Amino acid sequence: MVSEQEKLMEEKAEARRNKICAAGFCVVFAVAITVGLAVYYTRPPPPPPSLPEPLQPRQEVIASCHIMVNQTKSKCESLGCVWRNMDEKGAPKCQFPAGYGYKLVGDPIETDLGVDYVLSRTDSKPLYENVIQTVLLQVEFLSESILRLKFKDNNTERFEIPETALPIDQPDAAVPDADRKYNISITMEPQFGVVIIRRDTGVVVFNTSLPGMVMADQFLQMTTRLPTEYVYGFGEHNHRRLLHDMNWKTWSIFTRDVAPVDAWNLYGAQPFYMNLEKDGKASGVFLRNSNAMDLLLQPEPHPAITYRVIGGVLDFFVFLGDSPENVVQLYTHTVGRPLMPPYWSLGFQLSRWHYGNLSVVKEVVDRNRKAGIPQDVQFGDIDYMFKKIDFTVDKDTYADLPEFVDDLHSMGQKYIVILDHALGANETILMEAKNNSPGFDAYQDGLNKGIYVKHWNNSNPIYAEVWPGLSVYPDFTNDASQGWWSKWCGFLYENESIAYDGLWIDMNEPSSFVPGSIDGCRENKWNYPPYVPKVLGAQEDGKLFDKTICMDSIQAIGKHYDAHSLYGHYMAMRTYRTLEERFPDKRPFAMTRSNFAGTQKYAIHWLGDNQSRWEQIPWSIIAMLEYSIFGFSMTGADVCGFWYATDEEMCTRWSQLGAFYPYSRNHNAKGFPDQDPAAFSDVMVSSTRSILMTRYKFLPFLYTLMHHAHVKGSTVARPLFFEFPTDMTTYAVDRQFMWGSALMISPAMNRGQTKVDAYFPKARWYNYFTGEEVQGTGKHHILDTPLDKINVHMKGGTIIPWQEPENTTVYSRERPMGLLVALDESQKASGDLFWDDGESKDTYEMGKYLYLKFSVSGMELRTQVVNNNYTIANELYFKTIDLFGLSQRPNRVLVDRVRLSSQHITNYNGHSKGFQITNQMLNITQPHTISWQLF
Repeated sequence: MVSEQEKLMEEKAEARRNKICAAGFCVVFAVAITVGLAVYYTRPPPPPPSLPEPLQPRQEVIASCHIMVNQTKSKCESLGCVWRNMDEKGAPKCQFPAGYGYKLVGDPIETDLGVDYVLSRTDSKPLYENVIQTVLLQVEFLSESILRLKFKDNNTERFEIPETALPIDQPDAAVPDADRKYNISITMEPQFGVVIIRRDTGVVVFNTSLPGMVMADQFLQMTTRLPTEYVYGFGEHNHRRLLHDMNWKTWSIFTRDVAPVDAWNLYGAQPFYMNLEKDGKASGVFLRNSNAMDLLLQPEPHPAITYRVIGGVLDFFVFLGDSPENVVQLYTHTVGRPLMPPYWSLGFQLSRWHYGNLSVVKEVVDRNRKAGIPQDVQFGDIDYMFKKIDFTVDKDTYADLPEFVDDLHSMGQKYIVILDHALGANETILMEAKNNSPGFDAYQDGLNKGIYVKHWNNSNPIYAEVWPGLSVYPDFTNDASQGWWSKWCGFLYENESIAYDGLWIDMNEPSSFVPGSIDGCRENKWNYPPYVPKVLGAQEDGKLFDKTICMDSIQAIGKHYDAHSLYGHYMAMRTYRTLEERFPDKRPFAMTRSNFAGTQKYAIHWLGDNQSRWEQIPWSIIAMLEYSIFGFSMTGADVCGFWYATDEEMCTRWSQLGAFYPYSRNHNAKGFPDQDPAAFSDVMVSSTRSILMTRYKFLPFLYTLMHHAHVKGSTVARPLFFEFPTDMTTYAVDRQFMWGSALMISPAMNRGQTKVDAYFPKARWYNYFTGEEVQGTGKHHILDTPLDKINVHMKGGTIIPWQEPENTTVYSRERPMGLLVALDESQKASGDLFWDDGESKDTYEMGKYLYLKFSVSGMELRTQVVNNNYTIANELYFKTIDLFGLSQRPNRVLVDRVRLSSQHITNYNGHSKGFQITNQMLNITQPHTISWQLF
């Protein structure tokens, strides 16, 4: 190791050499000019310029050979690669030659779950040091639709994500060949490759038989060819479109504290994509790897993805779905289903970074109550803490916080507090905290237990800076951190008397306000890897630790280099288990910023620190839909934007959209004008109250969707192509979305916009607000959308349960219910309702719930009770039923074989071709039949 004194001496010597060169520059330059002029006037004229090398069309998938600065043909060929002058903009000119990669040695070896192959490098020049000469490929047949391909060093153990962090549900034996929906074939020449083929259609969904497979200690590369260019997923990024641009785009994955503004890597690490096939089937691929990586997307005529990863192993899971929805179900079966949220968390929520003091918080809550704005949750951001130190409360500005939380609870509302990832370690500030809040002891307790991320020498904690100033980082991969975290979260609840209902964990990428640590980072292969992915902050000077801690710091599972993108995932795991201990009979509710595959088992994810900019409104839909594809049922952006000042029109439009985020929260930054709904004019208040009441009306439907997500991995908010996978027009639609299969939302999202161009796939569609049927589908319609309106349409063939709304979910859940019935072309419809107490753990697993199925066929609506083990539901009843899409006016209507009088039936509506049944008392726990006859 070079000492600091030696470094300083070398820097001074370099400076002296530069001065000498600078001093002699004029002489050298003058001599060069004199000689050059003499040569110019005596030499023969130059020959005509040679013709440029002709441009070559792309005949096959390109495997790009090593990204170099200032690529040249000579540099390329020195690597053993081939230089081609391509005719496509953005296509790499330096490419791997055929045969570059690995070859099969020996015979395949059968295992309990599949077959192993041993691979050896072909005779080719290595790009990086520490090449892996012998690779073991483990192929596992996990189910009829799922298989696993793991490429690893055959001789040396390498970092892999621990099973405790991301357990994989594996069978005891390989699924029999006869049951598989896929064939797998092996190519031998000119290099080894794996090809996965659908048996029923012959479509190749995964194909690695391409040159350029590289396996080195800090550089793993593989290219896979795709069946189509319809690719979705990979995250977390601020993608400007849902359907990926395959034109030589590169996306990097490495968790990072940065606002979702540009095309850089954001808070989460989601190495999963979905590929839609032209017959409506879909496949998905998950790379179980937590290291930093680049993903290079290649366009038609040969779409492909190249993975470049700087550590670990290449552990691919391939999912062959019958539909896009089925792919998500297969994926979440593997990495984990989303949690079942408490019912109250579906209500509207308010938050702000730095209200300043508790009096302001009280004013905000009070004015929204008086305005009739429904609100279920109030948040406490870091300003409730003393000096921004976790587990403390500022007794000057938030002295009456316990009493305030009690008041919220008395009104049927909840309180959630933030806890950051880093703990204040400044001794001076901690001594101040001692007199204010004894939560300062958490730092010393963590030191005693040895649960902080350690310096590279595995001795002292690594110190960086976050909100409290000097900070340490709990190592949540250390099992001992669980007891420490639970203890101090409990201290905040009990000793500080803050009866929070959930926890919000933030900054857990993990973030640092200084690069690496207060002492910087060593210059080594971990902090400055030989291949630097295009992550934000790394391309300028090659360092990976910008805005985070040193990569060579030590955690219980290994170097931070490998564990970095798992930090938020582990913190979410510990927080979930802490809440389980705190509320043993209730569902934990945690919200996290950073995340990994499978985090949805432990926490929901909001989309981070967005901006009050018009363009961020449609971008939020894309991010929401991508996280649905990643298996997160509850997502949403900060309504009206976090950074900067919104205005009334923007906030109105955003509130309309936000009412249909699965997770709906208005959150605002320090120093900007108030943006809670009641802070605006009466017109805005009325508009926001109305659309939020619509949200609350639909909560039984939304809750049922959450149940299906939790039990079978279905999506809640979904792209249109999930419902219409053979309609190619839907493939690129990302300014509209659906709730389940029943509702389509088409918001206005531009300043001054009063019309929306909405696409209606082939189906029957009904305007939710008017009941009017859309005439002509499979095409676009221009919809009038004044400022107080959002477009919501029901799809024919669906039945939506609803409930009369109140200002909190506590009171809404006591109100009468109803059904919206939208008939399809065959005069049929179906739907369901899942209902329980809304907060107890494992109600589905223990059978303590009510589950109803609804169906319409042959002019008869039936409600079927499938499971009836929630007795309080006996107090609820269906009061109103709306039916749309009849072929003609009904003659008479019978409810449970009793004919209704005209006072209980609205007149037939010619626009909706439907009618409404009112003032009923149909107990929801009993089966019912409603029938009608037509004139």
